[in-house]
Amino acid sequence: MKKLWILFTVTSVLLLGCSQEKSYNVWVDSSTQSQEMVDSSTQSQEMIDSAIERLTDAEVDFIIDENGSVLVNEKDMNKVLMCCT
Repeated sequence: MKKLWILFTVTSVLLLGCSQEKSYNVWVDSSTQSQEMVDSSTQSQEMIDSAIERLTDAEVDFIIDENGSVLVNEKDMNKVLMCCT
């Protein structure tokens, strides 16, 4: 019975560890950048390109959403704050 309980516990822990989904936070929001800047399309794109370059150099996990915003992996936020602010 004790071995069965240990097997169940180990299996549960392994399955919970494998099922973790990545959570992303907005780092550069293309929609607010375009509203705040005078020459919105050029400056907003330059800011996004700069963010992508810095994040790539720092080997940070990020994605670009359908609106063009840069989203960084939540677990990498400390690394992002250190390299890209």
